[in-house]
Amino acid sequence: MPLNPPPENGPSAPPRVIAVSGPAHVGKSTQLRLLARRTPRLDVCHPAEEHAPQWPALLGTDRTGWWLRDVSYQELADVLAASFLTRARQPNAGGLRCVRQGLPMLEATLAAVAAVREARTTARAADVARAALAPYRAALCAAEESEYGVVLLHDEDPAQGLARGLARSPAPSGLLENYQRRLHEQIHRLVDEGRFDTAVVVGDRPVVDIQHELRQHLHRRYPAVPECALSRVRVVALGGDSDPEREAAGEYLRTRRGYARLDAAHLAGGTAADDVTWAECLTDGLDRYCAAHPFLDRVSIEPVRDPGALAELRKIFGDRLRVRNGPPAGRAATAPWARLALQRDLDRLAFDSAWTFRPPKPVSVHSLGLPPCLGVHLRALRERLTRPFPVVDLIAVTGSAARGTYEHGRSDLDVLVLAPQERLSGLRRVCADLAPGLSGARLTMTVLTEDEFRAGALPPRLLHVLTLSGAGALAPLWCAPGLALPVPDAVTYAEGSLRDGVRAAVAIRRQLLLEDPDPYALHKATALLAKIMLRVECGAEYPADDQAIEAFRRRQGDGGGDGPDDVRHDRAGVERTAGDVLRGWLATCAAVPAGAAPETGFPGAGAPGRR
Repeated sequence: MPLNPPPENGPSAPPRVIAVSGPAHVGKSTQLRLLARRTPRLDVCHPAEEHAPQWPALLGTDRTGWWLRDVSYQELADVLAASFLTRARQPNAGGLRCVRQGLPMLEATLAAVAAVREARTTARAADVARAALAPYRAALCAAEESEYGVVLLHDEDPAQGLARGLARSPAPSGLLENYQRRLHEQIHRLVDEGRFDTAVVVGDRPVVDIQHELRQHLHRRYPAVPECALSRVRVVALGGDSDPEREAAGEYLRTRRGYARLDAAHLAGGTAADDVTWAECLTDGLDRYCAAHPFLDRVSIEPVRDPGALAELRKIFGDRLRVRNGPPAGRAATAPWARLALQRDLDRLAFDSAWTFRPPKPVSVHSLGLPPCLGVHLRALRERLTRPFPVVDLIAVTGSAARGTYEHGRSDLDVLVLAPQERLSGLRRVCADLAPGLSGARLTMTVLTEDEFRAGALPPRLLHVLTLSGAGALAPLWCAPGLALPVPDAVTYAEGSLRDGVRAAVAIRRQLLLEDPDPYALHKATALLAKIMLRVECGAEYPADDQAIEAFRRRQGDGGGDGPDDVRHDRAGVERTAGDVLRGWLATCAAVPAGAAPETGFPGAGAPGRR
């Protein structure tokens, strides 16, 4: 009898039993508890062995020894087959039922025992198990047909899976370790034979990621099982003994970093018996809340003070959970700049979760295509700052020199350095010593500390630099081994770009008010504003100033105006282009006339009239 019939020959409805199987310590019980809390109509059955008449007599005894040494092999097969079949025959009220260890695990268990007792190979042990189960074959096949089988695996490789399982096991004996090795081999054999409908590899992923994948598979077949809303959500747990500081932290995350502020006790639904139950109840409450508010991707929960509860939450959420229990060590809550330090600490906490970190790959100075004098200068700068031992963590060229649009005599040579504050005087001496080799070029060095990077205390221009670095469009000349640069999330990047747009619009008008505007400064501010508008509107990046202005013209659709050469060198052309870009920017800020509805807005939602 085929265990997975084709759709045209299969049942009209999916099986009414969900069977979650897998080796020891893979998280089956945790996943089933979370699944059952979120799906009240799901009936979770007791383990199969509890349905065997002989099982109560084994309570309090060495059950492992009974399985692997004491009882005869055929008697073990009879006991286990009877227990699995008794569970399968339990009355069903017509709803969904969920069981721990499906029917294929009966064969895997018996085959593993045979492999341990008789030193059989994987295939031969499977033959022995099937022979012992032959009297029950028809009933077992019918019961397996009623199951939708999901297997949780520690790893795709049985040997690696065994190592992970044993690492989570409390001091396994040699006999039990051998049995677990054979069981992993048998489970993977069954996976290869297609005896499970779905396999989920657990690995080092947090509990909520496994729950998300499990529910994704189940929801497609059983709509009563809701999808998990927590896979996209970042969580901050606020604790500590200071209620005023926790209040300030929660409000800052809510108002400045877009976190929903939630009460942990309310989510958990009252006092739980232990830390595991409390953490799972809170997770279920948070899942329900985020499902009802699908736009949320970050929440803070408070207060969470108990170390045991926090440890359980870390298992569930993994790296998406950040915890703040008070000021960092060495910093008192009454320090002179306590509020500012709190905000920077919360920024770092939020960005550590939202930003990705990627190791940069250095490039040669030659690859930048700069004039020879600047190539010599950059090589000397790199040599002085990294030998005989590094005094910086990163040296990178940014701006036009990194984009390949550098013009000697017009462009600046922009260099970004990552270094501790105490190295500033040494950097100044190095720059002074090497200045004669610049041949009149303007060197602009930006120095930041790693703490500023991690806390996001950066001007918008450097957020753009980090984004380009993460995309591989900008690489350093040198970086310390193991250094990983943050890549801003889309929301932070967009906010920074708009702030830069505001500054650029102000800078354009400052130049236009002058009797003799600086064409170069006006052109740079105009190009920056055009780049930002294009980036926000269509996600396109135009590194070169002239490319951005031409793309702006095409999007405006006027088709006229001066070409790139006129814009770069003609004052009237520069002012005309600046006016066009500024008018485009201001048009986005204009209110809709009273009584008019925007084309893409809500009907009748005109702007309020002035009074």
